[in-house]
Amino acid sequence: MSKRLAALGQPGAPAVDRLERLLVDASPSGKRFGAMLRELSSPDLLVLALLMRDGQAGQPSDSRLAAVRQVCDHLELAADSRRLVEFLVSDDLRMSTLAEAVSDPRAVETFAAYLNKMALFSSFTTEEHLKALCLLTRATIDAEGALTPERSDALGHFFDATYSHLTKAYGDELIDAATVRRTALNTSRPSSLLEQDLADFLTGLPRRYLTLFDPPSIYEHVRVCRNMGADEVHSFLRKTGGALWELTVATLDKPFLFSNVSGVLAYLDMDILSGQAMTSSKGVVLDVFRFHDHEGLLERSDPKPLLNDVIAGRVDVSKLFEGKDGGGHRSVVDQLSPVVAVDNRSSARFTIVEILARDAPGLLYRISRALSGSGCAIEMVVIATESGKAHDVFHVLKDGAKVAEAEESALTRALEAAVVS
Repeated sequence: MSKRLAALGQPGAPAVDRLERLLVDASPSGKRFGAMLRELSSPDLLVLALLMRDGQAGQPSDSRLAAVRQVCDHLELAADSRRLVEFLVSDDLRMSTLAEAVSDPRAVETFAAYLNKMALFSSFTTEEHLKALCLLTRATIDAEGALTPERSDALGHFFDATYSHLTKAYGDELIDAATVRRTALNTSRPSSLLEQDLADFLTGLPRRYLTLFDPPSIYEHVRVCRNMGADEVHSFLRKTGGALWELTVATLDKPFLFSNVSGVLAYLDMDILSGQAMTSSKGVVLDVFRFHDHEGLLERSDPKPLLNDVIAGRVDVSKLFEGKDGGGHRSVVDQLSPVVAVDNRSSARFTIVEILARDAPGLLYRISRALSGSGCAIEMVVIATESGKAHDVFHVLKDGAKVAEAEESALTRALEAAVVS
């Protein structure tokens, strides 16, 4: 990545220089933001935005945007990439200002609503917008010589508060039939799909689904999920660059589904970076994982047969781990005590289970298995791993309702045991 950043950089671009230094900064703050930079799907767009901001410093916003659009035309950027660059160039460092009021929940809510609006119907997720804007803010302030340890910490805390707010609200923001009719997905859908096909599949899915997949992928999901049988499992595996892969599994809801998929990936020594789980009103479940294949296993063998056997119940994933070496690739965060929070207030529909812990092989599998073993149905998941720290947010129901207050303590103990085992 460093070479790609340098290739786009140029002498006299101090913000880009400060950004690139994060890749080798060994301080706690440098490791934190450096890991965030490595997780961006398109760091080149952030670099481009920083270059454009440097080149247009002091210019009116209209002039800045006109210049940005001219450059984007010259580079023939796709529409979503253009919108992200424009969003970053036009930013007025509001994140830095709001970070001073991180204890005010209204500041977090306002900022989260702004990010959701910017990311709506974009192929870049809200988290991608948040990370890119956080890095742009830090690099810009650093280049101005105004970055103090206190400001860096405040920016990190505000990022955490916004991320937590966003992920807790995701399950309440659902796609409805009216949204399907209005979306460009409907007007540009292929003739082989009916509007009703699109509505049947999308209705009830979290709105964030529309930010995770491009239209061709969504249309393919609609096709394979039409009239889906109880035992059908469809999986889509694609390499997204280097050792990075993405797996999407589509099937009807099943006990221990998310746990079984994450268990197979853990058994194969895949280094899970992020994951999503979403359930539609028709009971169709989409599990999405991004992970590193450090040993190149997927270049030599196809994991789908094992995955299908585990999901179908022909193979017990827990048996696969018997006698398996517990080694892993990711370094852990020293002195990070695990935190398990069961929250019945932040979502109108779900109990939110939020877990912060040191990352370790099989962690996601153990957590999700403990949830399913406690009788919880996992309706939606947003997981992220950053610099050896896992931040997992589960939206769950038990017997079709939120987890009862009397059962929260037992659930918390089961999860704490899963995290430390």
